[in-house]
Amino acid sequence: MEVKDEAWRNAPVEERLKHALVNGITDYIDTDTEEARLKYPRPLDVIEGPLMAGMNVVGDLFGAGKMFLPQVVKSARVMKKSVAWLTPFIEEEKRNNPLASQGNAPKVLLATVKGDVHDIGKNIVGVVLGCNGYDIIDLGVMVPADKILDTAEKEKADIIGLSGLITPSLDEMVHVAHEMKRRKMIQPLLIGGATTSRMHTAVKIAPQYDHGVLHILDASRSVTAVSTLLGKEKEVLLKKTQEEYDALRFQFGNKDKKNLIPYSEAVITKEYFDWKSYKPTKPKTDGVKVLKGYDLGTIARYIDWGPFFIAWEMPGHFPDVLTDKIFGTEATRLFNEAQKLVEKIVAEKWFSADGVIGFWPASSNNGDTVTLETDKGEVKLEMLRQQLKKKPLDNPISLSLILFVRQNWEKISWALCRYHSWCQKAY
Repeated sequence: MEVKDEAWRNAPVEERLKHALVNGITDYIDTDTEEARLKYPRPLDVIEGPLMAGMNVVGDLFGAGKMFLPQVVKSARVMKKSVAWLTPFIEEEKRNNPLASQGNAPKVLLATVKGDVHDIGKNIVGVVLGCNGYDIIDLGVMVPADKILDTAEKEKADIIGLSGLITPSLDEMVHVAHEMKRRKMIQPLLIGGATTSRMHTAVKIAPQYDHGVLHILDASRSVTAVSTLLGKEKEVLLKKTQEEYDALRFQFGNKDKKNLIPYSEAVITKEYFDWKSYKPTKPKTDGVKVLKGYDLGTIARYIDWGPFFIAWEMPGHFPDVLTDKIFGTEATRLFNEAQKLVEKIVAEKWFSADGVIGFWPASSNNGDTVTLETDKGEVKLEMLRQQLKKKPLDNPISLSLILFVRQNWEKISWALCRYHSWCQKAY
């Protein structure tokens, strides 16, 4: 039986909160949060003080590669639980805030963008700003761009704040900024979340919008940023930010760029097969075949775990990632948890797995087009081609899927088109 080291419980409450955040321990967080609340003048001081200090340590460790995304998510859960304990006391304090009760407080709209369900950082920002007299419009998570902007216009929001944790959220933030410009909106746009950065904000998001885009490092900086943007120093802040972003874009633009060869050269530097000696095997299925209710346990054995670890920002080949010197321990823990979840999904039949496969004769045009011969006529598919200049000792071939389809002077190659449909069972 594993014996837990509880020596950290003898430290001051600030150190205990930090330890719980860094290590993702929720066991004592309610008790320690209440002790801190009684110690500090205001409940908000607990958030802006020891809790933010602990999350700053988490952020520093994450940035230095000493903590990984699964651990950061656990830290965020601890933070969420602590803030939930403090929220009733904070709400009581807000009710006693004259500015908030008058209904004329500046409005700040917050949302986690479409495709992302993480809201802990956003919620903390909302709490901090709400306790400083701002009227918070929190749209929650998975919010489409149109809903964010329609609500901002309807409610006459003074500032819009976007949050996200996963990498695809970055592209959605770019889209929101673009839409704000298209709609001719003028509210400043705040960007925050674990995967966001000043560099990405400067290079990708800020150029899409002309009325101020600011990257907010953490919740403790939000009050200063919002108050400045709504005050007399707004233009000074935006000008300073623009100069910083211009410098970052210049730095990014002058990094080493990929050396590409011309398309005409990529077409020539290909693999040449002896197609005249090749006799393709005709598949048993001709045309479309539908697969219904495929066994989940069978599918589970073929899961490619590589993308799973990449999504958790643990790049590397599976199963080598499990023994990696840097994050092998955490990767193994994550993999074991994922395996248990897969077993639960299979046992309880959370999903029904249906699929469609199709086989058709195919030929290429020696360019980029594959032509399929279906019972409803020809279907043309366009293929991509590598154009990266290879190193002297590398294989010089510019690969493309079309290289593996016979040219159209003898249409006897076969192409496989697959489409999987996963129907989620109501659960």
